[in-house]
Amino acid sequence: MAPPAYSDLGKQARDVFNKGYHFGLWKLDVKTKTNSGVEFSTSGHSNQDTGKVFGSLETKYKVKEYGLNFSEKWNTDNTLTSEVSVENQLVKGLKVSFDGMFVPHTGYVGPFHYAISYKYRRKATEDAATNATFVLLSYRSKTGRFKTAYSHDRVRVDADFNVDLSGPLVNASGVASYQGWLAGYQVAFDSQKSKITANNFALGYSAGDFVLHTNVNDGREFGGLIYQRCNDRLETAVQLSWASGSNATKFGMAAKYDLDKDASVRAKVNNQSQIGLGYQQKLRDGITLTLSTLVDGKNFNAGGHKIGVALELEA
Repeated sequence: MAPPAYSDLGKQARDVFNKGYHFGLWKLDVKTKTNSGVEFSTSGHSNQDTGKVFGSLETKYKVKEYGLNFSEKWNTDNTLTSEVSVENQLVKGLKVSFDGMFVPHTGYVGPFHYAISYKYRRKATEDAATNATFVLLSYRSKTGRFKTAYSHDRVRVDADFNVDLSGPLVNASGVASYQGWLAGYQVAFDSQKSKITANNFALGYSAGDFVLHTNVNDGREFGGLIYQRCNDRLETAVQLSWASGSNATKFGMAAKYDLDKDASVRAKVNNQSQIGLGYQQKLRDGITLTLSTLVDGKNFNAGGHKIGVALELEA
């Protein structure tokens, strides 16, 4: 089995901390799939503090015989994004993808993400008799990504770069596995400044129900995650991080317990005395309700606690 991508190292523990919590949001997710294989996903949420509403619509289509994947996404910021990927066609285990974006009020950004915006304006001169029409052109460059990923039984390598005429930003990472041990490295290089902007290491161990993950970011931030599936119903996780510059330490514990096949409860707490609680219930096939709350233990009587409600529909 191929090792995970660098960004997915420690994912089991992060999922226990993050999934099932929607603090300060009213959220609705709807998913469906047509008989022809086109997947539609609609998501929307309202921020309880600001009242701002955000929504998105995403479609996905796969051509399995050619290893092609197409996806399109629109959101209420009036941004359209698209991605085309080819997997296991050029070389077994290799995935190549291009993504593009269209922003109506700024211009089109295609797979290579270079845009030109046009602005027309009539400008009056001091002499009305010589009043003329001027055309002002503004050029706006955008950056997009060309991405590749290669996976093997023992190695996973990812790389991407934004196609920017002034110089791309290159990201690369690799993970190797041996008898349950995982070692990874991630680097980011800014060709414009000829500077390494990220230099991260990770080391971990995975043994099925137990996962240990440690990382060092830029030689200044140190972190660790522990995931343990105690039994078929209970999952637990511990998170610890320390920054050498600010000497700030963060610590947290989280757990998820399945009451039955349709209901589960979640809880987490950190060293800031922030307590998160969650309850998820499958009302019927394709309908899931999630309730969550964040309690500030240090200022319990002052208020400011948050709640979250999410409804998922799938057909």
